[in-house]
This record gives sequence, structure tokens and C-alpha cells, in this order.
Amino acid sequence: MSRLALVAACATAHAEGWQGRAAIGNDAFTSVIPPLDDQGFTNDLALAILHVDDLAVGGSIFHRMLTSRFTPERWDELDVRALAAHRWSPEIETTARLGPSFGGNFGGLAIQNTWHRWSGTGPTIEQGLQHIYPGDRRIGVVAGGNARAIAGDELAGYGVLDAQLALGSTGVTALDATAGVRAAHRFGGVALDAHVEIAVTNYAPQDPNLQLPGGYGLGWQLEWRAGLAIAWSRYRVSYQYRANEGGSGEPIGVIAFEWRTY
Repeated sequence: MSRLALVAACATAHAEGWQGRAAIGNDAFTSVIPPLDDQGFTNDLALAILHVDDLAVGGSIFHRMLTSRFTPERWDELDVRALAAHRWSPEIETTARLGPSFGGNFGGLAIQNTWHRWSGTGPTIEQGLQHIYPGDRRIGVVAGGNARAIAGDELAGYGVLDAQLALGSTGVTALDATAGVRAAHRFGGVALDAHVEIAVTNYAPQDPNLQLPGGYGLGWQLEWRAGLAIAWSRYRVSYQYRANEGGSGEPIGVIAFEWRTY
């Protein structure tokens, strides 16, 4: 699974420092024509920081707001992970992650209701915003990892195999096999790149509330993603369109900002 909070490893024998990634995902980022969809996977917030050496180690946090398409129910997914990553060669890298997953009310309703009230971009609770959490807070543990291989330079092909196992009363067991193509070019001190990929995924949420209408789909799914990025100095800004996110049948758009100190 290509989760927002994961940062690609860039550990080499010649680099040492810090790198991070902050991202926001929203279904409103997939269309500029109103009315904007504001149900299902509504908003994602993510942050990851790694210390990079021969082995990159760090942590991440990922918060996802899910609202039901047909009922007044909603649910929050909150994942906290310890991360480790290593680049074995310029072509191959691996990552591992481990940590708790939480489900329930973790501020999603308050954030969304306040934003809608301030911006006027959606309903408040009084206007029909989903406001019922159908259960108490839950906790589980998730362990996972992935391997990534890339071949090529300015025009490259790549593949990613990602798997994770959830134990407990919440979290998502998943398998993701992705193949893609990336084109990149540098213009002086600015680098541009674009990619498109297709993924075969399988989801098995441990928590039925993650399967509310518009949430995670069960079983095998076909997803595709495409994105653009610009990088300069030690910074990178990117956008990715993710179709059928989580097997939900709906897309989500992700805007990310990445930085490093080396």
C-alpha cells in the first residue's frame, strides 16, 4: 500500500541527515467543478520524518477521515508507525514499518465541522454532516514493509510490492503490487518528473467501521495513480491522483511537500 506517511528511502553511504514529508489528501483535490464530493475518504493528513544514514530510521503519523455515503456515520483511522528503510543499490530499496492503529473519534468530526463552518465548502452538523461514530475507540497493531525496484534514468520503469498485517480490533491487512513508468528531466537547478502506475490490491480491514459505504473495499481491487512533481535545492512538491483509493470506488488527490537537510 502506498500510504501517504511513508517516505522513500534515500540512505546511501555518502548521505547523512534528515528528511521529511508532509501531505494532505482530499477528495476535493480531484475536481475543480462543483459540487465537490465530500464523502467516503474525505481528508487525509500525514507526516513522516527519517534520519538518513546507511539505514534510515524514523516515524510517521497518518490520520484519515471517513464519512459514510448513505448514513450519518463516520470513522477516523489513526496510524502511528516506526519506520526503517535501506537502499541496497541505486535500483533497489526496502522499507519496514510497525506500530499501532487506532479507530474511532480522533478529531475528524471537529476538524471537518469547523472547516465547513469557516469556509462554507460543505455542510455543518446542523446541515447534515455525518456526526455519529458507531462504536468506541479501538486499537490494533500493524506490521508491514515493501520492496521497490527501478530501472532507467530519465525514463524509468519501476515496481513495488507492499504487504501489511493488522492484528487487533482495527487496522487494515493489505497487499499491493504496483508497476509504473516515470519520466524525469532537470532544467538547471529545477527537476520535473511525472509518473503513471497501475496496482492490483487486496484489502481486509479488521474493523467493520472502516468498511462504511465509501470506505475500504473488501478483496481484490484494481487501482491506478498518476502524478507530477517539481524539485529544487532540497525541496520537492508533488501532486498525485489516486483512482479507486482503498477500493472505495472513488478517487482522492494528494498534495505533498518533502524536504531534506543533506
